[in-house]
Amino acid sequence: MSAPLDSQNFESYVPVYDVAPESMEDLRGFIVEQFKRHANAINLREIGFFLDQELLSGKAFIPGANNAAGGSTSQAYRTVLRKVINFGALPNAGTKSVPHEITFDANFTLVQMFASATDPVAFIAFPLPYADPINILNAVALTMDATNVNITTGINYSSFTRCFVVIEYMQEL
Repeated sequence: MSAPLDSQNFESYVPVYDVAPESMEDLRGFIVEQFKRHANAINLREIGFFLDQELLSGKAFIPGANNAAGGSTSQAYRTVLRKVINFGALPNAGTKSVPHEITFDANFTLVQMFASATDPVAFIAFPLPYADPINILNAVALTMDATNVNITTGINYSSFTRCFVVIEYMQEL
């Protein structure tokens, strides 16, 4: 039976005040530990940049979820990358594909992908993918293959001229 996880091991909260040791010998170790806590807390925050180039998201993914090349389970956190694709207008009852320029190979793992579309004239916006509970033709599918991000619509959504697709992924097992 494994030991229960202590959620405080995974929190990035840094206390405002901590009692420092009185002796100079103990103070050095205390300061080093405080710098480590601060660095870890800062580095594990989600980064707010959404750019059209590959960049770190500030997220760390589960260690040990996949097997390493030698057959052992890796205990290292995996880096999550982010890229935003300026998709442009949605299609008129069909599929539109836009290149993502991400290396999509055996090491690629999609973590999350989402999009939003805006009609700047009618002042309407919605998230993608979209499922209409009343009419299936109004649904909008969002997919990705080795080359492109694909959006498929059942009706004309071309008035939604602003669409950005956010892709978060890993490039390591």
